[in-house]
Amino acid sequence: MSKKNDCCCLCQAETEFEADTPSYERSHYIDTAGQLCPECYSVIAVNKEWHNLL
Repeated sequence: MSKKNDCCCLCQAETEFEADTPSYERSHYIDTAGQLCPECYSVIAVNKEWHNLL
């Protein structure tokens, strides 16, 4: 059985992370929001104040 990759919670594009990958091992993951693809993450997160704290 092949493992399924998570999709971006905004655009539904498939991401590089398998669904069972812990959030602390992922990039472009936002707690309480979910997994984002690199493109959506760059638009949503990069210009936010909290991003500098990560």
